[in-house]
Amino acid sequence: MKKIFRSATAVLSAFALTFFILVSEVCSLEVHAADDPYTALSKGTTVYNGVDYKSEYNPLFYYLNYGDLRQAFGPDANKLIEHWVLFGKKEKRVANRLIGDSSEFVVPTGDEGVVIIPKTKHDNGGMSYAQEIQARSIAKQIAEAINRAAEESDTSKSSSSSSKSSKSSKSKTKEIKEVEKVAYAAGVVKAYCDLGTYTTEGKIYRTAYGVFIGGEYSCAGSTRALGLILDYLGINWVHKNINQWEDQWCQVIVDGKEGYGDPMISAAGYGKHPNEGGNAKDAVSYAKIRYKFEVATQKPKKTQ
Repeated sequence: MKKIFRSATAVLSAFALTFFILVSEVCSLEVHAADDPYTALSKGTTVYNGVDYKSEYNPLFYYLNYGDLRQAFGPDANKLIEHWVLFGKKEKRVANRLIGDSSEFVVPTGDEGVVIIPKTKHDNGGMSYAQEIQARSIAKQIAEAINRAAEESDTSKSSSSSSKSSKSSKSKTKEIKEVEKVAYAAGVVKAYCDLGTYTTEGKIYRTAYGVFIGGEYSCAGSTRALGLILDYLGINWVHKNINQWEDQWCQVIVDGKEGYGDPMISAAGYGKHPNEGGNAKDAVSYAKIRYKFEVATQKPKKTQ
């Protein structure tokens, strides 16, 4: 009888330990994903007062479609569904699809006149949920480090200039420009590409996951990888030549102007990409501005 009791106790203890480990892992995953609106809201609630609105409401799309909601509620899925049911439906706000395709940015070209840039939906190239979490984790690290380096640069310049004349301080306290951030990010993505293999076969070469973790890349994958970093930098971008057998890059809006970022050439610039008639000599290269930044990331293990 004692042996049976000990065996039952051992089984129950093992079960309890296993359950605790599984719950701990799930909780840690949820906390990690919640740090990112894209991954958190992809599983956000569509239920309000017991009614499920999933056929006409997507929390991620609603969040991305309206800047006032992002500012008011952030990635709070409960607040978003409440707003849509009580107000959004009456205001005819769109919550079941992205409306970026029908929106346009009108910005200076950097020369004369303006250019109309369509705000298009960005696909992820076919990444799984787990792959996107890992890819976004790296992109977020890079973006945060870029912004931190820019802030530290501004602070150090302001401190050093305080002991000098106002005339000299004006010439040495220039902020790091958005186009320089894009150029640096493009160079970082290119460095990841150089660690991998260029290919147009398989399932991950078109994705940011392939660039950051999988060791496979293409111009499509590098563009999406740069695009993820730009998301976290708050820079609007369009995937040029998406899903076409042509060179691809990010068309961006930087410093209030049209511009581009191309990881394959580790550069960014104002105006048109060289492939569209822009002047390659005016490009801001990673090599020229890398001394302004210092970025470190941790590469996670490959996920199937």
